[in-house]
This record gives sequence, structure tokens and C-alpha cells, in this order.
Amino acid sequence: RDSLTARLDRSPAAIEIAQVGAVIGREFSYELIAAVTPHTETDLDSALNQLTESGLAFRRGTLPEAQYTFKHALVQDAAYESLLKTRRQALHAKIARVLEEHFPTTEDTEPELLAHHLTAAGETETAIGYWQKAGKLALQRLALNEAISHLNQGMELIGKLAQSAQRDASELDLRTPLGTAWMALKGWAAPEVWSSLQPALGLAKSLSRHEALVPIYFGLWVNVLVQGRIAETLDWVNEMLATAETSGDPDLLMVGHDAACITYNWLGDFNQSREHGGRVLALYDEEKHRHLADLVNDDPKTTAGVYVSLGTWMLGFPDRAVQLIDAKDAHARRRGQPFDLGWALTVGGLVWNCRGQPEALLARVEEAERLGRAHSLPFISEVLAQIWKGFAWLRAGRLAEGIPHLRGAMERWNAAGGEHFMPYMRAVLAEGLALSGDLAGGLSLIEESLGQIARPGWEERWHLAEALRLKGWMLQQQGKLSVAEENYFASLDVAREQQAKSWELRTSTSLARLWQIQGKRKEAHDLLSAVYNWFTEGFDTKDLIEAKALLEELA
Repeated sequence: RDSLTARLDRSPAAIEIAQVGAVIGREFSYELIAAVTPHTETDLDSALNQLTESGLAFRRGTLPEAQYTFKHALVQDAAYESLLKTRRQALHAKIARVLEEHFPTTEDTEPELLAHHLTAAGETETAIGYWQKAGKLALQRLALNEAISHLNQGMELIGKLAQSAQRDASELDLRTPLGTAWMALKGWAAPEVWSSLQPALGLAKSLSRHEALVPIYFGLWVNVLVQGRIAETLDWVNEMLATAETSGDPDLLMVGHDAACITYNWLGDFNQSREHGGRVLALYDEEKHRHLADLVNDDPKTTAGVYVSLGTWMLGFPDRAVQLIDAKDAHARRRGQPFDLGWALTVGGLVWNCRGQPEALLARVEEAERLGRAHSLPFISEVLAQIWKGFAWLRAGRLAEGIPHLRGAMERWNAAGGEHFMPYMRAVLAEGLALSGDLAGGLSLIEESLGQIARPGWEERWHLAEALRLKGWMLQQQGKLSVAEENYFASLDVAREQQAKSWELRTSTSLARLWQIQGKRKEAHDLLSAVYNWFTEGFDTKDLIEAKALLEELA
């Protein structure tokens, strides 16, 4: 401050211009400061010349398009702090008025500038509206850290307002996009998702704001789901669908069916999952519903396509599953929302893993990795893409690379709060360990998976048949044939209960191999041929090729 005064002591006008410029920001335009200050053009030009000649600020461009920048942030701070608080507030308020009146595009392009000045001016209620607008605008650009910062600054001001319906509405409008931003940045299970949206649900209900319920219900449901409490999410699904029916909200109805499709898939009820997914695909309109991905990060047609295709593979239709997955990818590309597309290429690539086609999976994963990094979506590039890359490497037999890579990816998933999908990740890793010779390590992971699946309220059963088959296979490698057989039978019971023909085929092949070793060739042939002959497609896939080869050996 002393340096500022010393350099400009002969020109009170220059000091005043430095102070006004400091209130505007580190950088300010000639056009704006001219509109804010009462000086004549001659006096203003003279003061600005003294400011630049002193070396405290630099000018770019020629008048009246010139831009001025303080040499250092400390210079701006000194000029700002030399003002009395009341004078600073008055200047911030005037700058906000000038921006609104003379630079009307600021409201649409840089609402955070107005929010900043109004906050500093003490005009709290108006500032909150601009912070909310700035947060939503940043969220649309997927500038997630920026969006969260803007929305949190609005939240900090909420406490200064007296209790009222308007105050509650402002809080709701901040909390809702804040939950969506946290999901995209840190993942669905992030605690910030729940802390943002759980209070928002009560606000939306008390205000009868049904249109706000879509991102709130979705965020709370998916937060519980990804924490692993799959069965518990049915309560959220049923509440969503019931609220949609009573309110007549078509968006909430669609998102409710989408959530039901996903929940039932993880529970292993593939027919129910496909039924709800079919409702989504039937109700979806490209134009009417494209906004939903902006509210919840995922497009309902994309998510339904993922889980309907996965359920279709489980139920024994490998080729139809590919048709659905290709249609899902094409839709996600048309929609063009980066998070949705990245999710489609990673989680949505699970069918390629199930079909035993690691090259197809890896190509999509690498695309998602590039996409996530290009759009600053670390949850896509550094978490989801790395899990599926580990899957692809293990399926391709690259055990030395795949095992440590998948372990690291699982740790990152856990660090992001993810517990669901862990049972299957452990099963895939367990198979890799067993193939590398570590049967004890593989069996230990399988037991962890089975323990989590059995946990009340969790019950992630979509791959339970496969986990039991892998346990039987590893026990067989240890020579424990009778216990292996028991696990194969348990696997078949689950697969048949779920009508999961693809899992049934895989387990029948493993059990038939065991019986072949034991000399039970006819029993082995009868078991495997019954399920193999059920299939009408997918004969070029790994499981059906292996089953056919074994049947020929047993004939």
C-alpha cells in the first residue's frame, strides 16, 4: 500500500482509478471502468496513463478496447484494501448495476461476475440467484470444479437469509445441481452427493416442486446403489414410481423405470429388469428427453440399453445383446454428453467381457479414457476406464499386467465409495489369480464376494451363479472334487432360478468336465447338451465354442 501511494502520490485521480480497477478485478477493461467512474474521458485517460507509467499496471490494446492488468495480485490487493469497507461495497454494487445495464450479455455468459460483485455489495438474495445460474452454466460445460465452487458460494450465503419459502426455493436450486456435479466429479457414491441431495428432497416436497425431484431421487437412489446396498434401493425405486404416478410427471416416471431396470438387474431378476428397460425405451423421445442427461449425467435410453443388453446376454441371447449394445452406443454418440458416453463405453461394455471378446472391450475402454481426460472427467478416465481395462487384459491372458492393474482400479473404486460391483470385480481378479497359480488367493476373494452378496439389504446377485462356479472350479483344481461338485450344483440352481441360460451353460460346461474326469461321460453329455441345444444364436462366442468342443469329446 505504501508503494502504491508513493508511486501515485501526486495524482489522487490515479489512486482512485487504481482502487476502482481493483474492485473490478485483477484485470479490467477501459469500457467498464469508464462506465463506473464519474470522471471525464480526459481525466480518466490521464489517470490510467499515470497508472501504467508507474509500472503498477499494464495495458493491452488501444482505446477504447484496451484491457488493463495489475502487475501483481499484491498490487490489486493493496489498492482494494486501501478503500473503506462501505466504499468497497458501494463500488461493487455500482459495478453490478453497470454490468447489468451496459453489458447485458454478462448475465448469460459470466453470471459469476455479477454474483461476485453482488455478494461483496451485500445484496445476498440477488447474488444467490447468480451463483446458482453460474453453477448450472459451468455444469452444462462439465467444468465441474468451477460449478461446485459457484454453487457452494451460493450455499454459504443461504444462511444469511431469513426463513421463508423463497429462501428454501433458493437452497433447493443450489443443492440439486450440486449433487449432479459431485456425481460427475467424484462418482455416484461420493458422500457429497447424499449431503447435497438428502436435504433437497425435503425442500422439494415441502415446496411441491415436482420438477426438481428427478435429479434428487436419481442421485439418492444411485448413491445407495453404488454403496452396495442393492436390495435397499428398491424402496427408492418404488417411491420414485409412486410419486411419478401421483404427480403425473413423465420425466420422473421414465427415470423411475430406468432405476428399476438397473436395480433388478443387479439383484439378478433379469426379466423384471428387461421389462422396466423396455418401458424406458418405449417412452423415450429423442427431443423431449435429451435434457435428462444434463440433470443426472446419464441418459435414460443409454442406461436402459446397457442393462437390457446385459440382461439379454444373461438370458441366453448373445447376438441380440450385441445388437442392443451397438444401438446404445450409437444413441450415446448422438446425444453427445461426455459423461454419458464415457459411462456407455465402460460400464456399457460389460457384455463384451461376458462374451469373451477383450479386444472389443479394450477399444471402447481406451476411447472412454481419452474422452474422460479431454473433458476433465477423472471418474471416467481414472476409475471406470481402468477397471474395464483390467478386465480386458485379464480376459486376453495378460495376467502379469492385468492383476496389479485391476487391484489398483478396485482400490480407486473403493476410495470413491464404490462397494457395488466389487463382488464381480473380486471374482474376475480371483480367476486371474487362480490362472496364475494362486488358488488360495483366488478362493479368498471369492469368499469375500459371496459374503457381500449374502449381506441383508445388499444382495448383488446378478453374477452369483458365476461366483459359485468359479469357487467350484478352484476347488476342483485343488483336488476337492466333491465340494467342487456341490458348488457347481449351487451355481446351476441360481442360474436356473434366474433363467440365466448363459451362466447355466458356463457352469454346465465346468461340471461336465468334472464328470468327464470321473468317467461319467453320459451324465456329462446329457447335462451339457440339454442347455447347449436350447441356444439359437451366439455359436461363435467363447462359451458356446467351448461347450460344443466338449460335447464332441463326450459323444
